[in-house]
Amino acid sequence: MVLDEATSGLDPVVRDDILDMLLDFVQDEEHSILMSSHITSDLEKIADYIVFIHEGKVVFEKPKDELTEQYGIIKCGAAQFDALDKSDIISYRKMDYEWQILVSDRERMQKKYPKALVVPATIDEIMLLYVKGEK
Repeated sequence: MVLDEATSGLDPVVRDDILDMLLDFVQDEEHSILMSSHITSDLEKIADYIVFIHEGKVVFEKPKDELTEQYGIIKCGAAQFDALDKSDIISYRKMDYEWQILVSDRERMQKKYPKALVVPATIDEIMLLYVKGEK
C-alpha cells in the first residue's frame, strides 16, 4: 500500500483510528506500507524505517527505533560546547540560552560527558537539527 499524507487534516481521534487500522494491516507479513507524511508523530507510532528526504535528497535512512532510542540532544552552554569532541557531533544549533547538539549515541555521550544534559531526541528534533543545524 502506498499512502501520501494519509492522515493529514484528520482530527486526532480519527487519525489514531486510521493508524490503528494500518498497524493491523501490516501485522500480516505479506503487507507493507510506504507512507509519505509530514506528521512525525504518525511515523513514531507506525513506522519501522524512516527515510528523510529534504530538497530532493535523502538525508538519512534509519530504523525508527535507532532514531528514537539511541539519538539524543546535548543541551549545554558555550564553554561545555567548546570542550566537546567535534567527532561526536552530527549537527548543532546555537539557541538563545543554550547549544543543542545532535548525537547518535545518547548513552555513550552521557557516559563521556557526565556533566552534560543529554536528552532523548524526537524525530522532529532530529530532522530539524539535520536541516537547520551546522555540521
